[in-house]
Amino acid sequence: MIRIILEGSEPAEIFHAGEREAHRRFDVVGEARELSGTIQPGLSSGQARLMAGQPFFFLSVREPSGEIHSQMVTCVQTGQGVYPLVAFRDAQHFCFLLRHSEGSRLWELARQSGCQAGAIFVDFARRLRLRVNGLLHMAGEADLPGFQCPAQHHLMAMAVQQAYSNCSTRIIRMQSVPDREPSAGSR
Repeated sequence: MIRIILEGSEPAEIFHAGEREAHRRFDVVGEARELSGTIQPGLSSGQARLMAGQPFFFLSVREPSGEIHSQMVTCVQTGQGVYPLVAFRDAQHFCFLLRHSEGSRLWELARQSGCQAGAIFVDFARRLRLRVNGLLHMAGEADLPGFQCPAQHHLMAMAVQQAYSNCSTRIIRMQSVPDREPSAGSR
């Protein structure tokens, strides 16, 4: 394998101190530098389609204590129907719904003038993983004009700072299984 590393002016540092330390420990500093060009400041149309096609994603934020709070975010179903998982304002912003009862810690952290967040979208059938890092905040009218938030939910918005694909090596290929009728013995 031939590795080409272009030397010259250093690009803006996109990895935080913990990532740089992991690169050093695992002796992958060169590889990380090569891959840094794949990290974009906004979403491509393909990335947006992958996000919108998923039934859930994982969202993590850093607590003021330094601990990480992670949670699964799912599509919201109400009496009026199922809301999409995400809605896009543009390539740098997307919105999603959080239930009061399930997302209270996330919206509490985001309400305090926003917080850094990381989202992971996984397409298990195609073994694709997308990482989106950015600033999470409570959505306002400008984030999704005209949207009426369903009762008992908060509309959240994320300003995208980094979007990139992750390695698919450890993604298990999964397939949907249709609902089955209960067997005679289980009734």
